Amino acid sequence: MRIAIMLLLASTAATAAPVLESHRTDIEVAQSWSCQPKKTCKQIQSCDEARYYLQNCSWGGKLDRDSDGIPCEAIC
Repeated sequence: MRIAIMLLLASTAATAAPVLESHRTDIEVAQSWSCQPKKTCKQIQSCDEARYYLQNCSWGGKLDRDSDGIPCEAIC
């Protein structure tokens, strides 16, 4: 019984590690964006970056000219 539990715990830990690794990468990317200085859609490189500014920066609404919730529509 103990062996089965130990094997179950070992296999669970092995599969959980890659998920945590990819989550750390997402956090690092998000931390590289900042609300200062203000940016225009021409200066933004991805749709994820544009969404970050829309949701987190006081000036982010300017990236969504038609107020449909989609920023920088040329790249999103």
